[in-house]
Amino acid sequence: MLKRLTLGLLKGLLIGGALGAAFHFGLGWITASGILAYLLAMGAGATSGILAGKPPWRHQAWIESLLKGAAGLGFGALAFWVASKWAAFGVPGGIPGLEAGTLWTQSVLLMPAVVAGLFGTLVELDNTDDPDPPKRNAKRPNVRVGEAEDAEVVVAEVVGTAKPRERTK
Repeated sequence: MLKRLTLGLLKGLLIGGALGAAFHFGLGWITASGILAYLLAMGAGATSGILAGKPPWRHQAWIESLLKGAAGLGFGALAFWVASKWAAFGVPGGIPGLEAGTLWTQSVLLMPAVVAGLFGTLVELDNTDDPDPPKRNAKRPNVRVGEAEDAEVVVAEVVGTAKPRERTK
């Protein structure tokens, strides 16, 4: 449980940090407010939902990833609203280009990392490893079931395996 908690937080922080760094250092957006901040939080939540937990490229996992991404959209908007309403405080400084005292919810570098970290943790905690799917060409033995001379006993006899027969000339 602690391993999944740590892994989810790390995945979310990496995803949100990369997204925030792309906007902050790549595009030069230092702060975001209003609808742009909501869209950024929703994008961070959706990306974290898709990539955290079971990855979409795994066998039959793309539908689950899309649903987690859709849930991440709502979680990102809700998390930004709650954070900007009740948990907004000024950043002391030390971030290039960001003035001291700017709210962390307006920082393009910090806010996506926090939202993606929280949602990545939730998704990873919910992730359960499925056992390996059954193989389609599994070789099962052929079994013949019949009654013995006593009607009370059922006899099962292994006839052979389901191997392809070898051809002889």
